[in-house]
Amino acid sequence: MPFLKLQDRDRQLIATIVLIHGLGSSSSYYAPIIPRLVEAGYSCLALDSHGSALTKLTGEGGDLKTIIDDIGAAISAHDIPPSRAVIVGHSMGGIVAPEAALRYKFAGTILLGPVFPNEALTKNLEERIAKVQKNGMDALVDTIPKVGTAPSSTPLQRAFIRTLLLAQTPEGYIANCKAICNASIPDYASIKTPLLLVNGAEDVVCPLQNSQKIYDAWGSADKHLQILERTGHWYCIEAPEQIGDAVVKFVDGLKVE
Repeated sequence: MPFLKLQDRDRQLIATIVLIHGLGSSSSYYAPIIPRLVEAGYSCLALDSHGSALTKLTGEGGDLKTIIDDIGAAISAHDIPPSRAVIVGHSMGGIVAPEAALRYKFAGTILLGPVFPNEALTKNLEERIAKVQKNGMDALVDTIPKVGTAPSSTPLQRAFIRTLLLAQTPEGYIANCKAICNASIPDYASIKTPLLLVNGAEDVVCPLQNSQKIYDAWGSADKHLQILERTGHWYCIEAPEQIGDAVVKFVDGLKVE
């Protein structure tokens, strides 16, 4: 399970930020914001989720439990108390992070364009599965970077996304598509720790109306919804400065026991 861990300071004083990427991505997705988090004094633990990039698929996959188990194993291996850590989840990671928050009791949760399980999304992913089964990841690399970003995104940003997609194996990508299709809606109401939910105003993959459902259902009164203008679905690539600042502001405001 490859991971990136930076700026290991006194864990009794400085919180760790656990970074979970989305479908067709990797820990490198968070590379544009990690320097900002480290500069603010936080340790970072970024994982390649099961079946993604450098973490190869074992077994058939098709559910999110393995990813959630791996998060627990990683924080345990590095002696990171969840009560001193915040979990960040983007897209597919936005389903994983709430489930991990329920299980491990993190100090706070940050969701970036989180997936909200629904029939339309399942249909879209089933179509992607068919394309990848037929033509491999090449079937997606020229479309997702365009439709998943705001019109203001740059060629370099879209090339970054294309590279993330090409780092996937077809088998791993398909397994993670199935995991999203099989996922249940997390029990948001039972999560009593603070939430920051960030949504791009031009995110057509995980639109604001679905994020609003998550925000409204979240069980803590300490919750914040931030809308980023001129931003599509690939937040840390399209708006790294804004995301970095938002994460730091949220984590700085938490009371770590």
